[in-house]
Amino acid sequence: MNGISLGFVVGLMVAAVIVVCIYKYANKDGKVKTEYDERQKAIRGNAYRYAFYTEIFTQTLILWLLMSKIELPVENYALLFIGIIAGCTVLAGYCIWKDAYWGLNNNHRRYNIIIIVGIILNIFPVAMQAMSGTLIENGKIGMPMLNITVLVMMAVVYIEILIKRAVSKKAEAEEE
Repeated sequence: MNGISLGFVVGLMVAAVIVVCIYKYANKDGKVKTEYDERQKAIRGNAYRYAFYTEIFTQTLILWLLMSKIELPVENYALLFIGIIAGCTVLAGYCIWKDAYWGLNNNHRRYNIIIIVGIILNIFPVAMQAMSGTLIENGKIGMPMLNITVLVMMAVVYIEILIKRAVSKKAEAEEE
C-alpha cells in the first residue's frame, strides 16, 4: 500500500468520526440520526431510487469510457468517485425540491454553516495543489479531482437550498 492509498484510508476513517460529530452538533436533539415524518420517508425512498439509477447510469457511462480506451485527463478512481457523487447530488436535489431534505430535528442554521465550512475545506487542497503546480501530474488530475467533485456537489446542493428557500418564501407571501 503506497503512501497516497494509506493516507486516503486514514483520511476516510478520520472523516467518518468527524461526520458523526457533525451530525450530533447539527441536530437539535444531539442525536446522530436525523428524524423524518412519514411523508418525508416516502419522498426519500423515491430519492434513493433516482439516486441509484443515476449512479448506475453514470458508472455504466464511465465503464464504457474505460472499455473503449478513451483517455480522459482524469484518473480512473476519480471518474468512479464522480459517479458516486452524481447519485448523492440527485438524492439531495430531489429531497430539497420535495421538502424532504431537512429532518424534524435538524438545525438549519448549523447545517448551512457546515456546508459553507465544507466548501471552504475542499477549496483549500485544490488551491494549494494549483499554486504548487501539482494539480495535474502525468497529464491527469487525481486526488484533487475528488475535492473538486465534492465542491461541485456541495455548491449545487447549497444553491438549490437557497433557491428553494426563496421560492418557498415567495409562495408563502403570495398565500397571505
